[in-house]
Amino acid sequence: IIINGSPSTSTPSGHVFSASSQADWAAKRLVWVPSEKQGFESASIREEHGDEVEVELTDSQRKLTLSREEVQRMNPPRFSKVEDMADLTCLNEASVLHNLRERYYSGLIYTYSGLFCVVINPYKNLPIYTESIVEMYRGKKRHEMPPHIYAISEAAYRSMLQDREDQSILCTGESGAGKTENTKKVIQYLAHVASSHKTGTLELERQLLQANPILEAFGNAKTVKNDNSSRFGKFIRINFDVAGYIVVGDLIEVEDAKSRAIRQAKDERTFHIFYQLMCGASEATRADLLLGSADQYRFLSGGAIPVPGQSDADNFTQTMDSMAIMGFTPEESLSMLKVISAVLQFGNISFTKEKNQDQCSMPDDTAAQKLCHLLGISVLEFSRAILTPRIKVGREYVQKAQTKEQADFAVEALAKATYERLFRWLVHRINRALDRRQRQGASFIGILDIAGFEIFQLNSFEQLCINYTNEKLQQLFNHTMFILEQEEYQREGIEWSFIDFGLDLQPCIDLIERPAHPPGVLALLDEECWFPRATDRSFVDKLSAEQGTHPKFFKPRQIRQEADFAIIHYAGKVDYKADDWLVKNMDPLNDNVASLLHQSSDHFISELWREEIIQQNKLTPLSLSLSPSLSYSFI
Repeated sequence: IIINGSPSTSTPSGHVFSASSQADWAAKRLVWVPSEKQGFESASIREEHGDEVEVELTDSQRKLTLSREEVQRMNPPRFSKVEDMADLTCLNEASVLHNLRERYYSGLIYTYSGLFCVVINPYKNLPIYTESIVEMYRGKKRHEMPPHIYAISEAAYRSMLQDREDQSILCTGESGAGKTENTKKVIQYLAHVASSHKTGTLELERQLLQANPILEAFGNAKTVKNDNSSRFGKFIRINFDVAGYIVVGDLIEVEDAKSRAIRQAKDERTFHIFYQLMCGASEATRADLLLGSADQYRFLSGGAIPVPGQSDADNFTQTMDSMAIMGFTPEESLSMLKVISAVLQFGNISFTKEKNQDQCSMPDDTAAQKLCHLLGISVLEFSRAILTPRIKVGREYVQKAQTKEQADFAVEALAKATYERLFRWLVHRINRALDRRQRQGASFIGILDIAGFEIFQLNSFEQLCINYTNEKLQQLFNHTMFILEQEEYQREGIEWSFIDFGLDLQPCIDLIERPAHPPGVLALLDEECWFPRATDRSFVDKLSAEQGTHPKFFKPRQIRQEADFAIIHYAGKVDYKADDWLVKNMDPLNDNVASLLHQSSDHFISELWREEIIQQNKLTPLSLSLSPSLSYSFI
């Protein structure tokens, strides 16, 4: 092939390269050297003196003397934009990043790395997810087509059919990496290739696809890193019959960040549904729900923050349409929206401290009246339950006046619990819509999508829970891919020297979850919540005393520094601020109000506060465990 007058040949990935570039690479002895701005940049070796190497930077011609350890070998040009980085001759950090960058700038966002598929989020829509492209990957082996999430999905589907073994696809990465979007593409692919063209099955596949807009509306939010960040984790399980057709779908909630319903950081939003309702509801619906404008609600910290390129009104219509397709009745949809409005009204209730007394009062009960109207309970009984709840002392019940702080805390806890129960009901309702018990599944493919690793300038309890869950998943990833794989080599008699990749994350996991000797972060937090005079500061002091010498624990030396402590996670050092950790960990509910809600005149509200609903479909991060009998695909 002749390109620009130069003879060329093909690379392992099907691209072409110039023979002159190969000669240039060899003559200049090109290598990669560290760069503050670019990470690594190209340079040529001029001289070598023992452990030092003199190089000349390709772009600036500046000469540098570096240690031999700082210089990384560069792959020959014929490996440009290679589809599988396991094929690289020089497999080092600089070469991997260069290959990913080259492919990304050519519009190639998917790249294999051995068994894994690496995805770089383009933050824009690409025309690579059409039905015609689905058909191109159907029935093809991985090496027969360019890297794509469809190839991973196809491999899982074919392995399930051929080996009769359940499969799981794990999407892992930092917040904003594109996990949720790729999860949707997996479902899209499976729904297309596993279609039986029978009415019932087609309806199920349609509903599988329509579940996502609903879950995103109620479970996703705008953060500083991601405009559509999953604030909950989900394990989607799609069951297939022996012929490979979809028969049952369900999802298990892994975790949810309910505190976002009442408080958001600067430039962040609460869950999308709140803004969709504000912008998309009709005047009649707004009147039924007693809705005001976004800036009238304390729980919408930033008011009506828009998402670039998105219309909350249009998304509200899509959410409502999806709920109709899923079989939600108009009454159910309206009841859910009532709960959303009620959560906002919780935040508008204000208390005043009585003069010369610790107890508080509610001088203006306008917000409470709106709340109680929406929830179907008596405003008088609600006020009494909040201000002077009955508590058990010994064998008797007495009424105890609450302080302003106690009343504020009780209202916030109730708002979070109400939203949490609504979300759990939603998951249960979607599972019911997807249930097809008359046709049992033979095998399943599971897709795990959780909130990504988060590193902000200062991080709170929610970030610790998210990062801890990611730490556990990364440990599973490392164990499955590096430890078990090598053990398999040894069992098969392959000549192999066991390599310690230094990827054991157990020390960090122990720091967080160890129950005793010494207790970890979570155990100490639980312990501190039992002491009536405990504070966030006393928790930090105990944590520093117990774990101060742990290699993954870091305590700021300067007292004035904002962070209380740091943990060295696999993704980097994360600074944590322990404000309100005891409150967030306890979240005790006012039993008086909970009992009122269970006896609500509104059947939907009464059902939400029925305890059996709460226990269904829940899998907490602490009990998160993926079965070792499953086959995993990692992206």
